[in-house]
Amino acid sequence: MLNKIKIYGISIPICLVFVTILINSSHAQSSDNFLNYTNNDMEFSIQHPSNWLVEEDEKSPHETVWFKLSDRSAPIFVVQIREVEPYLDTDTMTLKNTSLQQYVQRQQDALSSLDINYNLVRQNEVTIGGNVGVKVEYTAGIFYTSDVFTIANGKLYTLTYNEYPLKVPETLPLANKMVESFQVGAVK
Repeated sequence: MLNKIKIYGISIPICLVFVTILINSSHAQSSDNFLNYTNNDMEFSIQHPSNWLVEEDEKSPHETVWFKLSDRSAPIFVVQIREVEPYLDTDTMTLKNTSLQQYVQRQQDALSSLDINYNLVRQNEVTIGGNVGVKVEYTAGIFYTSDVFTIANGKLYTLTYNEYPLKVPETLPLANKMVESFQVGAVK
């Protein structure tokens, strides 16, 4: 009887170690398993986790692609594209294209005016797809959000990561890898 207790005492920790290794390697595989998504009409490509669904939003006023988990209604990551808008510069009475900084400021002004408890975390210049970009991180309501803006080929590209704060440690590395893989231009 004493030998059986020792066997069970030894086998349980080994079993727990095995299950822990299995769970950890399964998570690592899901975060390393990326698929390529290419949209020739919108002229971009990006890699995304293989277990995230891809949906193109045909009804949006801007060209939009959503990346989300099957068990969630809201997307975790969104790529949105719109034409760069011209405006009249009243100092020179000429048309100029809206700059990246102007788009970022407009977005911050719009968020600040809403009753959603908007708090800027940080803003910094980044390189995205070989282009100058601006990354804005903030909390709004119950979400942590990161927007990356860049202008290329006369279009404003916005990459948005939106997540519940307690899920950020799990999904932010995946979103960062998506941003790093983002490429703009004629895709073959």
